[in-house]
Amino acid sequence: MDDIKSIAAIMDSKLKILLVEDSEMDADLLIRFLKKVGIEPSFSRVWNKTTFIKSLKENNYDLIIADHTLPQFSGIEAFRITKKVNKNIPFILVTGTVTEKILTEYAKEGVDDYILKDNLLRLPSAIEHVISKKKIELLLKKLKIAYKDINDSINYAKRIQNAMLPDVNLLKDSFPDSFLLFKPKDILSGDFYWFKNDENIFLFAAADCTGHGIPGALLSMICIEEINNAVLKTKEPFEILKQLNENIEIALSQSTIYENSMDGMDIAFCSIDKESRILKFAGANRPLWVIRKGRTEIEEIKGSKKEIGGLTTILNLNFDRHEIRLEKGDTLYIFSDGYVDQFGGENKKKFKKRGFKELLLNIQDKTMLEQKKYLNIFIDNWKSGTEQVDDILIIGIRQ
Repeated sequence: MDDIKSIAAIMDSKLKILLVEDSEMDADLLIRFLKKVGIEPSFSRVWNKTTFIKSLKENNYDLIIADHTLPQFSGIEAFRITKKVNKNIPFILVTGTVTEKILTEYAKEGVDDYILKDNLLRLPSAIEHVISKKKIELLLKKLKIAYKDINDSINYAKRIQNAMLPDVNLLKDSFPDSFLLFKPKDILSGDFYWFKNDENIFLFAAADCTGHGIPGALLSMICIEEINNAVLKTKEPFEILKQLNENIEIALSQSTIYENSMDGMDIAFCSIDKESRILKFAGANRPLWVIRKGRTEIEEIKGSKKEIGGLTTILNLNFDRHEIRLEKGDTLYIFSDGYVDQFGGENKKKFKKRGFKELLLNIQDKTMLEQKKYLNIFIDNWKSGTEQVDDILIIGIRQ
């Protein structure tokens, strides 16, 4: 009786059974047995191929119980027809004596279960098992379809996000000895890079939006658009950040008392005059690192300890302005915090800022393209199978 309660628990409604049996006596025996143990299903009985196919097409059954031997028809043929018409219906063979060869054939075909007629006591548990199995299979199929739909949508969104990012060749054309290392944690990224040539001035940025994946990507597209708008008004990095803060707070309704969005962006923004080699920099929680030619230390120019948007609600927010002159052979880096935040190594700890500095100093004898390859391989080895915890973005330029 416990089996019957279990069956009732997994069924949404009364069982609808298609009985494939030519013997009316055996069919009545089976029906009486099921009613005796508490199952009150609705039955349809067929005993030839034509009516079987017709019933499959016209009805939705919860279960098929079939005899092995029928006039000009067999249980195995009924099972094959069921699969061919793509009906994911639990199928139980109930038959008299049957050879090992026939049982092996059924097993190879994938029949759900078989019951000998002299052991019908096992039928309730068999029904519970095969219906549960089919429900799980159906759920798995639905999950696979949903996963594919979501994955397809994310991949399409990635195409849109990529279309908003600048052509990497803009960086290469202006500075042949340079690199961009961009490794999103997921398909979509909250980190983004931005380049623009404006006559003799090259503007570029490395940004890290709140979150990663879909939320980060949506925010990144808003921020990219706001950068494009800001540079129409000014080419000064600190003014651009000020404009960004105002526009993004307004875009995300952060300046109103009705909203309290914490979404924001950290960013390193630079401009380089390619003739004079004057570099201007402003940062929101992100630094600029410069390694002078022949030097063995990093000159760190810190950004303002402020973020764009986020918890900041001051519209007229100012950012520190920095200006330096670069010499031939100097190397500079701007980046998100993704590289230093990766866990790995023997103790599965964060790589950290100190390790990143030492790494960059140790590879100064390499070209920028070689540096990119080295940094990429190094961080993969550092993680050593550990899941990437954040988006990674590094821009490196050698004068």
